[in-house]
Amino acid sequence: MKLVKMRKSVFVSSIVVSSLLFGTVGVFAGNGVEAIKAKLNHDIKFVLNGSKWTPKDQSGNNLSALVYNGSTYVPLRSVSEALGADVNFDGASLTISIDGSGDSGIPYKDTSTASTPQEPVKQTVNPTVTNTPPPAATTATASTNGGKTLSSAIPIGKSVTFNDPYSYDGLTFTGNYTVSVSSVKSISRSEIAILGFREPEANALIEYKLAKVKFVMNNGKIISDDKNEGTYVAVDFVPQLWGSKTSDGDSIVGVKNSGFTGSLDDAIRDATDLKKLKSGESYSYTAEGLVIVPVHKGVANYLAVQLRDNSDYDKSFFYFNL
Repeated sequence: MKLVKMRKSVFVSSIVVSSLLFGTVGVFAGNGVEAIKAKLNHDIKFVLNGSKWTPKDQSGNNLSALVYNGSTYVPLRSVSEALGADVNFDGASLTISIDGSGDSGIPYKDTSTASTPQEPVKQTVNPTVTNTPPPAATTATASTNGGKTLSSAIPIGKSVTFNDPYSYDGLTFTGNYTVSVSSVKSISRSEIAILGFREPEANALIEYKLAKVKFVMNNGKIISDDKNEGTYVAVDFVPQLWGSKTSDGDSIVGVKNSGFTGSLDDAIRDATDLKKLKSGESYSYTAEGLVIVPVHKGVANYLAVQLRDNSDYDKSFFYFNL
């Protein structure tokens, strides 16, 4: 299996279940187990939603792809959880279950069983500011080191500015971004349903925040483009919203920033108007819209924005108070 980063596409083209995920289940535990000779290829690289990414096990150790008989096998749990799915293994029945429904985290749209899918009713939920900053705070910029740790998380109404150069598939580009969270409110499961999503199931550990997030991109530019194809601003010149983290080390990967009126994705598309950059061209835009963020109940949560270049994983995040 080739892992190819295609422009305007989402990683991964296909996922093959790998024993790398669960470790040894018992070498000859049953008739279905077959001993094989395979190789770990540490040179295979991963790209997740346009950003360099490294799969890790639950202890934080790097994982590699396994090559066997012409096919490449990837660590299922690490990949699935990075894409917002839950993975479980039942040792008694030797069954792997993958739940990508989003019930435990990110809301998703129902698909109609009718012959013609029906568009859900969309309504706008207006966020209320939980912490109203003084007027000057909305344009303030955090210090150089601000936001790189949870203890220095960016307050509501303040911003952080950073450069985020990146290169993939013969395309090299860079942008200067200013990111801020201007307001945050709790949003109920029923309010999420009003926005047109399936109402999330009740979960004793998870609740939801509706954050208004602002992106300002200055002088986004394509440095080089080997294929001379260019790329859409709304695809590659957008900061990466990773998900939420807590000071206890818990995290929920993914947010919902599209598919409802007032969403950040709509604001970005309106601001960029399908603009496509060619090599040497530059562009700037400002967009502000709503993001649904699943968070853990009863603790302080932080919105994590990740740099595209996350080769130094622990230092690739900026954190914002929620």
